[in-house]
Amino acid sequence: MKNKFIMYIILFLLLISLSISTIGNINIQKEQVIIQQYSTYLIQNGESLNYTVISGVEDKIIYNNASQVVIKYNETTYLLKPLGLTYYNNSIVNVTMDGDKLKIYSGIPQLVKAILYTSDMQEVVWAGYLSKPALISTYAYVNGSGTLELQYLNGSSIYSINISIGSSQKISVFLISLNYTMFIPRSYGNISISTELPTPYKSFENISSFYISMSSFYNNTLLPSIIWKSNNITAVEFFGINGKIVGFVEVNNTTLLILRDLNAEYYTPRYVIITTINNRTILLGIGNNSVESTDNITFSYFISSNRQEGLLFSVENNPSVFLAFNNGSVYDIEISYPKNISVSNITIQNTVFLAEKIAISLNSSFSLIPITLKYNGTFLILKELPNGSILFVNETDYFMHDNTLYLIAFEPAKAYYIVYSNHPLLTITQTKQAPIPYGANNLVLISGIVIILLVIASIFTIRKRRS
Repeated sequence: MKNKFIMYIILFLLLISLSISTIGNINIQKEQVIIQQYSTYLIQNGESLNYTVISGVEDKIIYNNASQVVIKYNETTYLLKPLGLTYYNNSIVNVTMDGDKLKIYSGIPQLVKAILYTSDMQEVVWAGYLSKPALISTYAYVNGSGTLELQYLNGSSIYSINISIGSSQKISVFLISLNYTMFIPRSYGNISISTELPTPYKSFENISSFYISMSSFYNNTLLPSIIWKSNNITAVEFFGINGKIVGFVEVNNTTLLILRDLNAEYYTPRYVIITTINNRTILLGIGNNSVESTDNITFSYFISSNRQEGLLFSVENNPSVFLAFNNGSVYDIEISYPKNISVSNITIQNTVFLAEKIAISLNSSFSLIPITLKYNGTFLILKELPNGSILFVNETDYFMHDNTLYLIAFEPAKAYYIVYSNHPLLTITQTKQAPIPYGANNLVLISGIVIILLVIASIFTIRKRRS
């Protein structure tokens, strides 16, 4: 008995510790920070060369938006003495991208620097000295495609070759071979690097206020982005669902900074829409029931009209509602309030339903009509066209938001009817109200709904009598 009691106490304490651990980790912001920097100095000293490389590379996980990361720098100096000519015949050079890592294989020795050119950006992605053929793995940001310049020492001069990312070449070349001595590397003091993110559509640090909105690759996924540019600096901010920042890249010639929100959600959009709101160029990456954007999306709803997909949305600091179709058309939606709302009866095949009649007057091709429902429960929506015919409203053409019903009007209509299908049916034999017209195409659908509602009413009546 005593052993069971102790076991229960241990189990109880274990459950408490697990609960506390789970609760403590719910709101933890987790980010990956990659910093890489290379500087090189080549000085001729008589017949010899002094080649110095200063490098700093860090890959860290930070929590809860830490504003700075510390990086340690190392300095290595090579003493190089020219020897005779050496011929390298059909030596293989291969460059591939694997996640954040650029893999460089050089079958030719004496490689001293690799410079990446991608999307108008230039970044030194590696510097050092290869004394023999070798494979290099280094961090890099590639915006879809790029070209790598590989620089080799040829005596006191530089021999360069260019190779596209994801390709191989066979190189045949004469180079002046070098005898090298490497001095013991020494470390610099720690230096703090800021991890502050730019505010979208604002100037950023010492970069000019010039920015552009466009799609850019982030972790092999094409996302909405904002790009800041100056003479030597390019900064790219990437956006995921509802405008959340998912990543950031800054390239400053010799320095690469990558910030990645490890909690963020993003996807490759099915199509991208570009529009201008508040004098800002906004990108919308439309996916399956979700949207990515360079601006903060405060509301979104997917619709389907006339065989076109559409997104109803609003952005932060703007009271307007917009409608974007997959063909690229974007409309400012007019908010049209009902002229009058009255309780009404709708007769369908001699059966009377309680309904609300919404009288409207539309001045725009696309309108949004907010309505506060009078009754709770399930309902159907019909609309009355100017010619008097009645049509059912597509379920994607209305939605509930903050306890308000919103009707999306795409075409002229005299009125809408909200039919409360779960309200007890009323049988009014003395009414002279004419039945509502309906088209032949709706006959089967209306009859089916009527039968279902009659069955529900019968069950309700039987249960009421039994009770």
